[in-house]
Amino acid sequence: MKRQTAPAAVGRRGTVLPAGWWLAVVPAILVLAIYAPALRYAFVWDDERLIARTTRCCARPTACLRAMRSDFWLTVGQNASGFWRPLITLSYATDGLLFRWQPWGYHLMNTLSAAGVASLVTLLAMRLRVGRWPALAAGAWFALMPHHVESTAWIAGRTDLYSAFFFLLALWLDRRAADADAKGPGVLALVTFGAALLCKEASLLFVVVSFAWRWTEREERRGAFADALRWTAPYLAVTVVYLALHFWWVPAAPPPQYLSAETLRKGRLAAWAMFPGYLSFLNPFYPHSPAVVVRMPESWRDVLVIAGFVMQVALVGTLAFAARRRSRWGLALLVLWVTLLPTTLANLFQTYLLYSERFMYLPSIGAAWLLAFALGALATRGAAMRWAGAAAAAALVVASAVATARILPDWKDDDTLYRSMTEKQPRNAMGWILLARHRLVKGDEAAAEHALKMLDGLESTRPEMLSVEALLYLALDPTLGEPRLARATALLRMGRMEEAEQAIAQLNVMLPENSTVASLEGQRLLALRRPADALPYLRRAVEYLHDDADLFYALGLAHAMLNQLPPARAAFEECLRVDPALYDGWLRLATACHVMGDFAARDAALAKAESLPESADGRVAQLRARMAVAR
Repeated sequence: MKRQTAPAAVGRRGTVLPAGWWLAVVPAILVLAIYAPALRYAFVWDDERLIARTTRCCARPTACLRAMRSDFWLTVGQNASGFWRPLITLSYATDGLLFRWQPWGYHLMNTLSAAGVASLVTLLAMRLRVGRWPALAAGAWFALMPHHVESTAWIAGRTDLYSAFFFLLALWLDRRAADADAKGPGVLALVTFGAALLCKEASLLFVVVSFAWRWTEREERRGAFADALRWTAPYLAVTVVYLALHFWWVPAAPPPQYLSAETLRKGRLAAWAMFPGYLSFLNPFYPHSPAVVVRMPESWRDVLVIAGFVMQVALVGTLAFAARRRSRWGLALLVLWVTLLPTTLANLFQTYLLYSERFMYLPSIGAAWLLAFALGALATRGAAMRWAGAAAAAALVVASAVATARILPDWKDDDTLYRSMTEKQPRNAMGWILLARHRLVKGDEAAAEHALKMLDGLESTRPEMLSVEALLYLALDPTLGEPRLARATALLRMGRMEEAEQAIAQLNVMLPENSTVASLEGQRLLALRRPADALPYLRRAVEYLHDDADLFYALGLAHAMLNQLPPARAAFEECLRVDPALYDGWLRLATACHVMGDFAARDAALAKAESLPESADGRVAQLRARMAVAR
């Protein structure tokens, strides 16, 4: 049976718009109306530092290009994240020039992009032939979803908005080319897809969505797979180029160093439990909050872990069934599931503990389209079912609007934001840390001390906490040296090199010839890949500090980078004498022994590394394989 085509208005050169396309303006108006108060909001959380650093990085064209080739968060003084988002970096610089670095301008661009995404969600729902009013309901729900507040009201959340906009625009152009019987998706579709990739890594899954859409719309089964593969081949080529540039300029980053082996183990279990959590964000009555706390399961027997695993398996089975039948509703389900895959896999295999409402922004496009398909199906079952579906959809949209309007003011300034984190989630360690830091800056040491006390039993090993504690002690007694040492150490751990350099310079004045200060300076220089400059400081420090594993590890690394293998091996051995459970120390020692030709010592070091829990990451096996090839 031949498939029906969508009602359309065809313009010049094959431009295709669905009938009633003007309805797509309504969701955009809803976004502009509900987020209008955000134009008066301040910079919050990472915003100010992100904007200020981007401004400095993009002061000159060459510096701007260098920033666009760098790790997205490394340019603002944080640890390497492994994220490469040059268009977002460029957008911050552009907004700064246009709006004179005022927060309202950045909020305006976020709101406009969110409105554009809501319109495209509606247009593409019409393109899926669900009917005008179901498509409008889908767009309206998407526009007002409360978990979108984090992406829209937080300037740093624009990665989700811009990537979703270009993702959907590329999909629209892709379908327009298909409707015009073009031989391929066209240059414009490829360019917008590339723009989506340069805004956020989750856009990689566009290729899967384009392939599936092409597959479902082909009338004949014979040759459908080959046709869809040919159609998406240009996207695959763009993806390969993007990945090559990404890993050349910005390689993948390891999980945060402060995470213990037990936390990493639980984090891998949490990856399964997160999936039901992400779906719960679609509920307007969920207690929405910034920086949602990750629930860490104890074992595989945890109910949420089992539920997440079962749901994932059921979804894959349902998608396979939909693909076999080439059902259009399977596209909506695919968008919901596949765009969550990068976050799920990152948590499952690398334990980054990525969990936030904004990660659900792109997948909720699929959820909105599923609503449209459900309403379209009810409309065919009689007037009673049609009106029941319309009433349910209206209730969902209204409830979402009320929830969004209620939680939007949480983002108006730092104090309100951090208080909302701790009030809605008392076990949110990051919320208490941020609140303590903010109150301390305001001069309220008592409130800062109270906030830090609330961290008892939570993530007390986070380097941010060490930094805040040091600042508190400095506020109480600026003449103390120990808090300054703690703060400088925390800044180094967080990768905030400029601040660490200033803190260490102050310590050199306060504590001249101090071995710990020398150790910190050596480690800082080493992090900047200046081993020759770092060595004198590290050697001076080890004369007096005999039980500092980090110091010996840094010394070994400096010697190794300079190809000085015997002293590098000796330093790694001293490091492991102090801390025999240092996984990276054993790997470094094994490498040094291998290059020196001491294969027995190498194998012993690898065996020690393999006995540690961290060996589950597979690096021991990878190192063995590389050494076998080298021999």
